[in-house]
Amino acid sequence: MGRLIIDDTTIYELDEECMKRKEQEKMLADRVKETETKDGTFAKDRVKERPAP
Repeated sequence: MGRLIIDDTTIYELDEECMKRKEQEKMLADRVKETETKDGTFAKDRVKERPAP
């Protein structure tokens, strides 16, 4: 069920599931942008490797 917004004589219904899906897609896109470098390749993992004993 969506939320209703009443603006004077106009009523709008917001689809909450669609809004959640768009927010998740935006968060995923932001994460991808954080891991990409300027030339479009992915940055190396930031985990430090330990040398073998």
